[in-house]
Amino acid sequence: SFSWRHNMAALVLTLILAFVMAGLAWFTAGSRIAFAEDPSENDLANLVVYTLGCLPVSFVIVFFGIGG
Repeated sequence: SFSWRHNMAALVLTLILAFVMAGLAWFTAGSRIAFAEDPSENDLANLVVYTLGCLPVSFVIVFFGIGG
């Protein structure tokens, strides 16, 4: 059983890993989806979508990494 601190650490690690994975995905794939006219807003929107897409993968990585 995890304590509250382990759960918070797992959450923070999951979010950080998802953001890093999304940054790498955005760096390699670029802004594939057009959300906004402004290029900087479109890049940010794509990064947010990539982050949301990477969340389940990063959760599994952190869960099995910490959970053993």
